Amino acid sequence: MNLLLLGTFLFLYTPIAWTRDRHYYIGIIEAVWNYASENGEKKLISVDTEQSNLYLQNGPDHIGRTYKKALYVQYTDGTFRMTIDKPVWLGFLGPIIKAEVGDKVYVHLKNFASRPYTFHSHGVTYYKEHEGAIYPDNTTDFQKADDKVFPGEQYLYVLHASEQSPGEGDSNCVTRIYHSHVDAPKDIASGLIGPLILCKKGSLDKEKEKNIDQEFVVMFSVVDENLSWYLEDNINTFCSEPKKVDKDNEDFQESNRMYSLNGYTFGSLPGLSMCAEDRVKWYLFGMGNEIDVHAAFFHGQALTSKNYRTDTINLFPATLFDAFMVAQNPGVWMLSCQNLNHLKAGLQAFFQVRNCNKPSPEADTQERHVRHYYIAAEEIIWDYAPSGTDVFTGDNLTALESDSRVFFEQGAMRIGGSYKKMVYREYTDDSFMKRKQRGPDEEHLGILGPVIWAEVGDIIKVTFHNKGPYPLSIQPTGVRFTVENEGTYYAPPAHSLKGAASHVAPKETFTYEWTVPKEMGPTYADPVCLSRMYYSAVDPTKDIFTGLIGPMKICKKGSLLTNGRQKDVDKEFYLFPTVFDENESLLLDDNIRMFTAAPDHVDKKDEDFQESNKMHSMNGFMYGNQPGLNMCLGDSIVWYLFSAGNEADVHGIYFSGNTYLSKGERRDTANLFPHTSLTLLMQPDTEGTFDVECLTTDHYTGGMKQKYTVNQCKQQSEESTVYLGERTYYVAAVEVEWDYSPSRDWEKELHHLQEQNISNAFLDKEEFYIGSKYKKVVYRQFTDSTFREQVKRKAEDEHLGILGPQIHADIGDKVKIVFKNMATRPYSIHAHGVKTENSTVVPTLPGEIRIYIWQIPERSGAGAEDAPCIPWAYYSTVDRVKDLYSGLIGPLVVCRKSYMKVFNPIKKMEFFLLFLIFDENESWYLDDNIKIYSDHPEKVNKDDEEFIESNKMHAINGKMFGNLQGLTMHVGDEVNWYVMGMGNEIDLHTVHFHGHSFQYKHRGIYSSDVFDLFPGTYQTLEMFPQTPGTWLLHCHVTDHVHAGMETTYTVLYSQSYRMTWNIHYTLLISMIILFHIFYSTKDW
Repeated sequence: MNLLLLGTFLFLYTPIAWTRDRHYYIGIIEAVWNYASENGEKKLISVDTEQSNLYLQNGPDHIGRTYKKALYVQYTDGTFRMTIDKPVWLGFLGPIIKAEVGDKVYVHLKNFASRPYTFHSHGVTYYKEHEGAIYPDNTTDFQKADDKVFPGEQYLYVLHASEQSPGEGDSNCVTRIYHSHVDAPKDIASGLIGPLILCKKGSLDKEKEKNIDQEFVVMFSVVDENLSWYLEDNINTFCSEPKKVDKDNEDFQESNRMYSLNGYTFGSLPGLSMCAEDRVKWYLFGMGNEIDVHAAFFHGQALTSKNYRTDTINLFPATLFDAFMVAQNPGVWMLSCQNLNHLKAGLQAFFQVRNCNKPSPEADTQERHVRHYYIAAEEIIWDYAPSGTDVFTGDNLTALESDSRVFFEQGAMRIGGSYKKMVYREYTDDSFMKRKQRGPDEEHLGILGPVIWAEVGDIIKVTFHNKGPYPLSIQPTGVRFTVENEGTYYAPPAHSLKGAASHVAPKETFTYEWTVPKEMGPTYADPVCLSRMYYSAVDPTKDIFTGLIGPMKICKKGSLLTNGRQKDVDKEFYLFPTVFDENESLLLDDNIRMFTAAPDHVDKKDEDFQESNKMHSMNGFMYGNQPGLNMCLGDSIVWYLFSAGNEADVHGIYFSGNTYLSKGERRDTANLFPHTSLTLLMQPDTEGTFDVECLTTDHYTGGMKQKYTVNQCKQQSEESTVYLGERTYYVAAVEVEWDYSPSRDWEKELHHLQEQNISNAFLDKEEFYIGSKYKKVVYRQFTDSTFREQVKRKAEDEHLGILGPQIHADIGDKVKIVFKNMATRPYSIHAHGVKTENSTVVPTLPGEIRIYIWQIPERSGAGAEDAPCIPWAYYSTVDRVKDLYSGLIGPLVVCRKSYMKVFNPIKKMEFFLLFLIFDENESWYLDDNIKIYSDHPEKVNKDDEEFIESNKMHAINGKMFGNLQGLTMHVGDEVNWYVMGMGNEIDLHTVHFHGHSFQYKHRGIYSSDVFDLFPGTYQTLEMFPQTPGTWLLHCHVTDHVHAGMETTYTVLYSQSYRMTWNIHYTLLISMIILFHIFYSTKDW
């Protein structure tokens, strides 16, 4: 009997036997932090003394490099007397907290600081009383105790490392974070953030991941000390004349933005040291605001992340990444952010690879091909639009009221559309007398240098001749090179400046030698060829914007023809979308002298002059002027995309009319960021001329759009897709009054809980602002072609908000949209991902009805590695920017054929979320809204910066500050979240779910609780809610949080869950009582 009772007891408690309790004693202290300790003279990339002094030198009205901060510190036990040392490279980050799946983590938090803080964790499971985040969530009493830990108090947070994280495709250990969440942006800016590493069961050996020699955690962040709770303290302590400080002064604010890694800036991060051949794990994350567009570049190394090869990882606020590296090439290397603005501001660190005589893999003894290129840098006059016209409109580029006029008007103080630039050009030999002529297939390259290509195992030699007037270089990505062959100009402390490779003098020549070992080439998951780039890096900011950049591709062995083209591929195209900032060019003064009529009167700091020199281009072409993008119907096409630049270079490159495959996913919009490269595989199936354009609205209006043509070159076989099903939707464009925040209760309670009294520039009308209500136009569904009765939205549709109706289709369907324009100006309806008979989307005039047919072939549905159902967006394209901001957008979901009916008879819950800053300044109805909703329309100045800012509504489905309703589910439900991003440069959104993780497919199943969205991103996230409660759902970007881009979702107990729990609970209590009775009466 005793064995039976004991066995039953142990069976019921087997999870406890498998788990491990981990205790961490964390204190919050206040301390002075130095962002840049003196560690010797060094040469940094693109940095000059004046630049560094802005951030590091204190003075009458500048704080300098030292700030009071709040920090997480680890203690040995609950007495909180003795601290535990942490690695020096952690900087001001809190201690590393580790757990394996199944573990229970106890965080004993004591607040030694002077104001309340909390402990909120990402990626783990917790109940409401352990969330550590304050917001209106319908909790009371003990469930509110975690929301604020006051000075001198303690609180115990209990976290469960559940099966939700890591995912099946994730590496053994993944990056998560923890931070304070009273006012999360201000708490984090004050210093309260740290790493949480979650591992699969059995992955750790004495707190270290098995088979890993070294691990490092690095946070890339522009720490905004203007948001710190201690700003006043820092002004009074470190400014010599604090009364002179103007906190609204732009220079003062910029001086307090510390471009740092773990709180160290300008190359001062210590301790990143490893042996050659060490197996190194990097845990990376970003944090911050809209400017936190990071490109972490590991010079001289190759990394693998999510099974893909890279040397650069893009990070955004709350982006969580891990990467594996086998350290190579002994020497001191740079870890830099390749956002060119961040480089100049000091976001750089050094890491050392030591020669420890560890054995290395045997070198490949097979014969190695040597690819020799002869490349010169030379000056040219470059015309961004040789035709002089906007190919999309047919208008002259300097036409009045045109979007292009600001960039192409030439005059007394304007340069116009032609600039003196320097470019890379290929020659036949080292005499550099005969330039290689480009063929028709290379016409599209434009300003770019020649394509450098190689296979795994090859040696690349580049003989570079500098015909320009400045020192220049060639810096590659995606290949191996020694320190002596690196083209970036820098030197660590106590090291001499680099040799000729990093700065080839004018008229000089240097031969670079690079290799392509297996570990630099494509992995099994990668495409056959990887898109890479090369550029001049004496001063990357100035050199790249001067024009010195070109494409590379690195391919699997035996995959290329003798001319360099990939086997079994008909055409290859290289696209380099960027905002060429001619203000940063080495040749700016030359251009002012050559092209302006009054060069002595030009003010280079004038904002309008600077804007006129920001050329939104692809391969140096604007407004449809790029030649050579021609292909045949049914061709196998590879697009190699790459970009460089700064935080403005957030691109959504949209290929209208066709889709492509990338990393197993079917898409039509590729997101690119500084120093990013992508390989896309396309097989065009529709004849016509289509657009390839950046969906980022400022880039689109600024000219980053081209045309590509699909011709029928040979007899085509009949289309294989048979469209058996037809779905008809009756959709109208309807003008409505839209309220972004119909209730201010949630917002007011939030500020009450945070003990803050904050005015709201977006929702408060004040004297002449518009407020929360705007006239808009939206898509709405009707019952039939009479358009008399609008379909009433059901409870499951309540969350759609401003979005149009859900449109569903399976592969093989034909969707018929009967569209009526009930608005007062022309609109249309166009969907991503679908096939249409015509490449032109015809506008529908007010009062008209038009039928739009969307065919759903296989290439419109999920790729092999996608979720079974994938989202697309539909919207109006009469004026792509103004129509969107006026309100016309909705979701389309395409599923694998019969997936919902056969493979998933239980219908999944579906929620659609659009994260978009609606810029009402760009709405067709701005003037109407001023007249209707402003209390004093006559006082409105539409050019006033504060008025413009007040009309940027940071919304989820058109709702702000908890006003989005209807996100309700039950424990045990299967939920698909279809998340969508559109908008402008500021529309980078890191979507964070409190309380639960989700899964997403990316040639493998991955898990997280934060997903990155950009213009043109559409993604399926799968969630299996397990923890009841009302949970926060928000964008993690600082300004977006404060502006109201947050709401809640609710998980309710299910009836079956309650019944199951009642049975288990009754049985458990009975067994415990029996067990207790039996052993209390036993005579031991």
